[in-house]
Order: sequence, then C-alpha cells, then structure tokens
Amino acid sequence: MAAISMPDFYMPWPARLNPHLETARAHSLLWVRETGMLEPVWDEERFTAMDFALFAAWTHPDASPDELCLMSDWYVWGWYVDDYFPQAYTEAEQLGSAKEYLFRLLDFMPTDGTTSALAPENPLERGLADLWARTAPGKSEPWLRRYVTVVQDMAEEALRELFNLARGGDRVLDPIEYLEVRRSVGGMPWSAQLLEHALGLELPPRLLDERPLKLLNAVFADSQGLQNDIISYEIDLAEGKVNNGVTVVEHFLGCTTERAVEVVDDLVTDRLQQFEHSAATELPIAFEEQLLTPAERADVLRYVQGLKDWMAGNLEWALRPGGRYLPADHEASSPAPSFLAPTGIGTAAARLGLAPAPLGLRARSYLNAPRQPREQLELPEFYMPFRTRLNGNLEATRAHAKAWMRYIGGLDEPGLGIWNEASFESTDLALFTALTHPDATASELNLLNDWYTWGIVHDDYILEVFKRRCDFAGARVYTERLVQFLPVDTRTMPVPSNPSERGLADVWSRTAPALPDRLRLKFSGLVRNCIKAGLWEVANRVQNRIPELVDYVEMRRVTVGAGLYPEMINYTARATVPDSVLHSRPMQRLQAAVGDWVGWSNDVVSYQIDVEFEDEVHNGLLALRRFADCGLPRAVGVVNDLLTSRLHEFEHICETELPALADELELSPEDRAAVAGHVRAWQEWIAGWLEWHLRTGRYTEFRTQTTLPALLRAAPTGLGTAAARLGMNA
Repeated sequence: MAAISMPDFYMPWPARLNPHLETARAHSLLWVRETGMLEPVWDEERFTAMDFALFAAWTHPDASPDELCLMSDWYVWGWYVDDYFPQAYTEAEQLGSAKEYLFRLLDFMPTDGTTSALAPENPLERGLADLWARTAPGKSEPWLRRYVTVVQDMAEEALRELFNLARGGDRVLDPIEYLEVRRSVGGMPWSAQLLEHALGLELPPRLLDERPLKLLNAVFADSQGLQNDIISYEIDLAEGKVNNGVTVVEHFLGCTTERAVEVVDDLVTDRLQQFEHSAATELPIAFEEQLLTPAERADVLRYVQGLKDWMAGNLEWALRPGGRYLPADHEASSPAPSFLAPTGIGTAAARLGLAPAPLGLRARSYLNAPRQPREQLELPEFYMPFRTRLNGNLEATRAHAKAWMRYIGGLDEPGLGIWNEASFESTDLALFTALTHPDATASELNLLNDWYTWGIVHDDYILEVFKRRCDFAGARVYTERLVQFLPVDTRTMPVPSNPSERGLADVWSRTAPALPDRLRLKFSGLVRNCIKAGLWEVANRVQNRIPELVDYVEMRRVTVGAGLYPEMINYTARATVPDSVLHSRPMQRLQAAVGDWVGWSNDVVSYQIDVEFEDEVHNGLLALRRFADCGLPRAVGVVNDLLTSRLHEFEHICETELPALADELELSPEDRAAVAGHVRAWQEWIAGWLEWHLRTGRYTEFRTQTTLPALLRAAPTGLGTAAARLGMNA
C-alpha cells in the first residue's frame, strides 16, 4: 500500500464544536441499536470509533440538542448506505435488485405532508421512516421535493458506481467526469440541504438557480469531496477503489502518488479561494438583482456561514486519528486543530492562504499581461475517430449567409469595424454549418447558419464594445435589453438598434413559431443563459482575472453554447428520440462530454488570437497554466489528453450505457434506430466542428497581419470565449 503524507490543508475558517455533543452521542448509539443499523456493516466498537455524533457537532456548531441528534442520525444513515451497498451488490446481475432497493426508499419520503403507507422491512427503511417523520414537519413542499430530488440523484449515481464496479471496476474516470460524479456520490448536495434544516431556514427559491449560490454549493461539494479523497486514499486503495481523486489524477497525468496528492490539494485550495471570491463579489450583486428582502439576505448569509462552519468542522473530524479514515497511530502532518493551533505572529499564514502555494494560486489569477507577444502554439494531433460529410447546399448557404449578415448590419457597421466582407468570407460560417449538419435541407441549413452567425456576432460585439473598454455597466444594459428579443410572443419585441439585436430578433422570429410552448421556453432559456454568461466574462476582464480552473470548465460549457447543440441536432432529425432517452443521465453525460470537447478544442485553436490580440483571460490553456504554473507546451499536451478522454467518454456512453438504457427501457426497434441516428448526428457534428476549426481563417488570418489595428479592421475578434455560445466559438 502506498503511504502518503497529509498536506497542510488550506482552511481559512475556524472550526467550532457544538456544546451538545454528549447528548448526541448517547442518542446516536441508542438510535442505531433500535433501527438495527449495525450488523452486517459495523459492530458497536467500530461505530463508536467513527463517532458520527462528533462529526455532526463539528459541522453544526450552533444546532439545538434535538436538531443535532437529527443531523447525527441522518449522517449515520447516509454512511450506512455508503458502506452497505458495495458489500451487498457486487455482481452485474444484482443491479436490478439494487435499483429496486434504492428507489423503494423514496417511497418513505412523501412530500405532501402524508405518512408513507409502506411498512419498513430493513434497517435502512426503518431509519429513513423515522428520519422523515422528524424532518418533514414545518418544511414547505418545494423544499421537500428538492430534498427528495437530491436523494434520488445520490441513488442514481450510486447505481452508476455499482454498474462500473460490476463490469470489472477498473475503468478510471477522467478528471471532469470524476468531479461531476463525486458531487452526488459524496453526498455534498444532500449535506448542504440538511444544513438549511439545521439552521431553520429555506433558501429563497428565486436565488436557487442563480450562478452565485449554485457556485458556492458546487465549491462546497468539490472541495470537501476532493479533500476526503486525500484523507481516505489509503483506505480506498486497500479496498480496490480506482475512482478516488488522487488515483484519477495519477492515472490522467501519469505522475507519482505524491505529485497527485499535491495537485488534488491545490484543487481544494483553488476551490476554497473561489468560494471566498464569489461570496464577496458575486453574491451581493445577486441580492440586488433578485430584490431579496433583508430577512432573505440574512438567511442566505447565515447559510454561507453554515457552509464555512461545515467545511472547517469536517476537516477537524476527518483528520482525527482512530476515526473513520486514519489509524489510531497516525501522526498528523497538518497543522494542529484550530482550537489547539498556535496564535503567534506568522502562525496563521497557511490557514489564511498566505503560505506559498495558496498565495501563488491567488496571485497568478491577476498576473495576465495583455497585448504582449506570446510563445507560438503548435497545434497537437487531435484524436478524431469520426468522419465528416459535406452538405450539398453549401454554396447556396454561403450566398444566403453574406446577404443575411448585410441585412442585420454586421458588415462594415459604422463606428465598429468589427467585420468586413474579407474577414467574413475567410471565417466561412456556412462551411461550419454544412460540415456539422450534412443532411439538413436548404432552408434548415440557412436558419442554422444564421443562429451560428448570430452567436459569433454577439461574441465579437461583447469583446469590442464592452470587454476592451472594461465597461461592465454598459454590458449589463446591453444584456438586459438583448434578452428582450426572446419573447414568448414574437410580436412584442422592441426595435433592434445594433447588429446583435437585429440578428437575434430575426432568428428568433423564424424559430419560435414552429416550437411547442415547452420547447420554446427551454430554447429561449438556453439562449438567455449564454447571453448572461457574457457578464461573467466582462467582470473577469475588468478585474484582469483568469478564472479558477473548475469554474472555467463549467462556465465554458455555457459560453460555448453547449446546451443549444442538442436542439440544433434535433432540429434536423428525421426520427424522434424518446424523451426517456433524451432526458436520461447517460444522454446528459454525453452532451456534457461534447460540451467540454468543443469548448476546449476551440481554446487550443484560438489561443494565439485570444491572448495576443484580444487580451482574453477566458481560455482553457490560460486557466490551466494559472493553476499548474506550467509552460505552454505542457498545457497543450494536458488539454489534448483531456480532449481525448472526453471523446473516449462519449464513445463509452454510446457503446455501453445507451445500449444498457435501451434494454432497461425496452425500446422498440424503431426507437433504437432513432437513438443510433442521434448518435451518428453527434459524431458528424463533432467531426465537422474540428474540420472547420482547422480550415477557417478566423484563427489563422491574424498571423499574416503586421499591426494590431490592421488585425482589428480585417479579422473578426472575440472567438475563444463565448462566440460558439450559439454554435461556433467560445
């Protein structure tokens, strides 16, 4: 077994211990005896050593005695599930039974105020029935539905983990896929919602889907999951688990265990610093935008403080020798627990982020030097297992594309000079559309081309008018006005005043009437998200701040327009894929893999123009170099490996998970053929994306320019961040 040294974990907040610990301890032991939640997973000695009551006391320092006992019992139940299922279900043939077992648990959590009619048949069900009876009273139905959804997500990810283990268990996930799985399997979203109960509050519903709160919850989940991976690494290794964050990094980078621990620890630090940044800079803006009342603001701030208490307390508990993770003779290499830590001058450096590693991560975020000659990037050999086909309507669409661009005022717009005929022809968006939609009819191809073109126009407009001028206020006004061109009733649009508005007004008025109400709302929501993501980019540009790595991964999917591509593909589909497949987790993961691949492949191709001529801080290579403090060739190699792994994930889902889903849903031959056609459409879309990027002049024409003004006049700018927001660029 590989022994590791614990890093000095970054933790900027002190841990506090609930004074009602002994009450919770006495209750906890009695509760597991009554529910039978000891055998076959634990014995009493092991249960007492793990001390889940202590965990609850560290993570909920202000809870009342009754609330602390409830929290302790929930954590016991959650860890029992975590330990029981890998022991009870080890064969592929048992997956059906495991699913039935897990989803029966949901029936013990009615959200309408009633009591479940089911009689508990085992320790998990007995425990859950008791917990729900103590949790549900006093909570709103929306809160209860949200809680049940979180538990269901945990169950589905646990089943996926069992699915992987049952088929050999040796498939190591790539880093992006692992982080997504870790969030749900680790139970952090569940713990975050339990925190609301412990604090006696419900977060304002209108804030739940806003970026600041979603980001804080994501950081909470990632930092605690990855931190736990380091602490539990030796146990996981002994149990044969390959999907631990340290193992994932070892496998992906081909590095030593020691180096993998350092990388994972840096990710934890980076995430926690993102938490600090967002809580201070993004959350107050959301308060104003959503018009939260003073009481609602106070609740949210209490919740944020609760997350801090939880993270600090979790670290104290996890590092306790003789507990769940560390042997009794473990010698701590981390700083002493906060209540024993020295308080003299200089002793808080590591905890407050002033030690060399945390300080370096924070400082490198702001060290981007704009408009400087940069090292020339050499394109790697991209992995591409799929082939392209060209739509026969290309030339007609080229003619239409130029006429449409002139119609919206995109060519030689007075006072802007962003586009001209030469740069437009060199970019050749019609070629992109013809490569990615080879079977579209002439009218379909024209509309798709106009959507992709509008995405580029919008992206370049944001760059030239707002990013270069660091005009956040102007960008906000532009954004708030632009989303008005996505009305449910297309007759209620304002009068457009610039090429971006005219373009969106036109494509939406041609698209919306043909969409059913549900799809119209969904599609307009996706476009709104892309538009609003531009404000995130402008805010970072104002601060000259290179985004934190994981935040960039997630926002890149939005800025590249990944959510819209499935709708573009479905638009030209000749057979309907069942909703049960389109909305399934395998299909969601497939779309996420594509979103990552298109965004980061664009970042590689557009890197030179992004950083050297557009003063861009939003590029995956920049984000990786900031995090890893590495050179350009190394960053390109790592990103290309990531691109390859995301396409391998795409292939794995198509070859393994979608067929298993088809069997589970008992799809008809016609539906299976529709799914196969959908997969082929994705494959051709991916191949077309890469082919266009390697042929377009959008990312190469700048190399022939001798001055920056000439570049800005002759070549479109702004690709590399949000342009593919609607299908093309970054």
